[in-house]
Amino acid sequence: MALIPDKVQNAKVYLEGNVIAGVASAELPKVEFLSDKMSPLGISGEVDTPTIGHVKEMKLKLKFSTTTKDFSKLLEPENHMIQVYGALQQYDPAKGNFRSVGLVASMKVLILSVNPGKLEMNKPQDAELEFSVTYYKLEVDRKVIYEVDPINHVCIINGKDYLADVRKNLGM
Repeated sequence: MALIPDKVQNAKVYLEGNVIAGVASAELPKVEFLSDKMSPLGISGEVDTPTIGHVKEMKLKLKFSTTTKDFSKLLEPENHMIQVYGALQQYDPAKGNFRSVGLVASMKVLILSVNPGKLEMNKPQDAELEFSVTYYKLEVDRKVIYEVDPINHVCIINGKDYLADVRKNLGM
């Protein structure tokens, strides 16, 4: 029987290899392909087709319980490497037990905005940083699910490089 995905057990966020203190949650980037309508003669309508390997803007959001000293480094208008390591709990119905598998989201990011949140007694500040993602690789249980690098024309999904021919045709 297949393992049943259950929940995120825990996660940690790293900046350039060092733990970022105070992160309450990380909203990982959505990967959405560029698309346009195809309506040539000979078909009876329109079909929205993706431009293979080309993605819309990707964004990462980090929420913090409170503002931390790491904010100053993250606000620098330079590329930063952020990695989110997660432990995902899965249930094995055949054995009747749980196991933990790893998730790693590696991203090169540029700062877009900072929201320092609000100050209320006995409440989290809910500070938030939003980043533009220029590179994104997602791994689960040590398997690369996808790797997307729009600047360098890389789009690898399930081991297949969908932009290899495009790079070749562009002389890259």
